[in-house]
Order: sequence, then C-alpha cells, then structure tokens
Amino acid sequence: MKTRKQLVMMGIVWITLSLPLGANGSAQEKFPSRPIQFIIPWAAGGGGTINAQALQVPFEKAIGGSVQIVNKPGGGGTIAWNFVANSPPDGYTLGITNPSGVVTVYTTKTGVPLDRFDPIAYTVGVPAGVVVRTESPWKTFKEFIDHAQKNPEKIQMANSGHAAMYHIGIVGIEMAMGVKFTHVPFKGTGPCITALLGGHVDGSLNEVSTLLPYVESKKFRVLAVSSQARSPVLPDVPTFREFGFDLDVGTWYAYVSAKGTPKDRLQKLQEAFRAAVQSNEFKSLYQKQGGVTEFKGPEALVAYFREQDRLWKRIIEFGNFRPE
Repeated sequence: MKTRKQLVMMGIVWITLSLPLGANGSAQEKFPSRPIQFIIPWAAGGGGTINAQALQVPFEKAIGGSVQIVNKPGGGGTIAWNFVANSPPDGYTLGITNPSGVVTVYTTKTGVPLDRFDPIAYTVGVPAGVVVRTESPWKTFKEFIDHAQKNPEKIQMANSGHAAMYHIGIVGIEMAMGVKFTHVPFKGTGPCITALLGGHVDGSLNEVSTLLPYVESKKFRVLAVSSQARSPVLPDVPTFREFGFDLDVGTWYAYVSAKGTPKDRLQKLQEAFRAAVQSNEFKSLYQKQGGVTEFKGPEALVAYFREQDRLWKRIIEFGNFRPE
C-alpha cells in the first residue's frame, strides 16, 4: 500500500506531465511541421521565381517538408521584405533578396536594412553584361568607352527604371571610367530589351542569363561582364577587371528570415539550402544561364552583404540618388 508521501509525489509528476509545453518544449517540436514559404518580392516568371523553383524540390527532399512559393511584388521589392521582416521569427517565412534589397535601403523610404534579418544562405551569382546590338559600331568595350569619353551623354543606355539596380550599375561604370551616358528608363526589363532590339537606345546593362538568348540568336553583342572571371557561357567576353576596375554589379540570390529565428531551425534551413544548391538539377540550370552556384552560410553571407552595401552606397552617393 502506497504511503501518503508517495501518493503526493505521483500527483506532482502527473500534473507536470499534463501541463502544456512552454518555450523549451515548443523548441523541441518537429520542424518543419507545416509548409515553409519562400516569399518572392517580384512578379511570377522573373529570376527570383526561377531561383526558388530550382531550389524547391531538392530543398524539400533535404528538409523533409514542403515549400510554398509566394510572389509579393511591389515597391521595388520592399513590400515583400517588410512582410518577411515583420513575420513571426519561426523559420516558416523566408525571403529571397538580391542587390535590390541593398539598393532600396538608400533609394526608397520603405527599404529594409539587412540587419533586420537572420541571414541563411547565398545560392548563386549571375554577372551583368554591357550589351549592344550586333550591328552596333562598337565591337569591343574599349571602343565603346573611348566613344563615350569623347562624346559625353551621346550614348543612350536603357535601364529597367529610375534608381533600379541596373540603372545604378550603369552609373557605376560612369564612376569607374569617367564617362557620362544618357539614361533612358523603362518600366521593367522586358521593355528595356525591346527598346534595344528596336534600336531606340544604344546599349544597356543586364544579367547575362537574360541576354544569352539574344546573343545566341546574333541580335546582341556583350562587350564586358561584371564577374571576377570570364563567364563559361561567354568565354570570349572580357571582364571589367581586365579593363582595370572591379564592379560587382551583377545579381545574386540569397535567403533570409525574420530576426530572432531559433538557432536550431536556422541550422536546419542552412543545411537544406546547402544540399539544394549542391544538387545536380540546381547547378545544371545555372550552368546553362551563366550563373555561378555557390553556397554561402550566415557568416560568409553577412560579409558579402557588407561588401555589397559599401559598393552600392558608393555608387548611389556618386550618382546623387535620393530616397523616393
């Protein structure tokens, strides 16, 4: 027969086991137990969506859960970045960012500083290329720059919108080479490319994955690329470095979560991204598009964010851009 003391102790144990899990218990729950959202700051069909779709299957396999790709365009990306920054820091809402995430901190009133996020993974970099039509008189980047130096503001350069990433990238070339272009803004990359095809402008700056189909069909000529080494898909095209300046104004895609996400969940997300970035299907897609796949974890990503921030801020100050 149990003593009074034993009965009391059994009661305490039963009550303890019956209590709902607190903070410590919730940290031990299965993750993920519901779909993880990839929040894309741009309309469906663009580079961000393509990146998320390429990662989705190998990421799901690695993490043992499902992914929902959600497009939240508007505000130059800031609507989506604010949504992610203000979401619960539970690892279920991840945002994709690129150089526009850096640029809009300085060029808009709604930009979101990167220190409001927990960095997770860098996935790929895609260099930018200075492009002209094949019938253009400029066969090389040197000829193009020589003409610009001798004829200030005569070369019309298309961009995808005032203060957009590649508009600022073109200003970066002005800063590096001491030239002055006439900037012609359009509403998006598509109209920008159409204008160049139609001969309404002289050149542009855009990511090589966008330009490749036109290069292969002999409609465009790429004069130089922004990558540190020559692109495998454009091996005959020199880099900016070969002309004496370093200007990393291509695009890249990285993933972040709201600040304060539990470390164990961040670790699991990082490992899933690592596996996805190193998968054959992901690498194969970007090899065809001129992208350089590379997994960077949080420490390396923070260092890269800071490097990009210094670069874009310097160009923005040179170009006298103001928040709008």
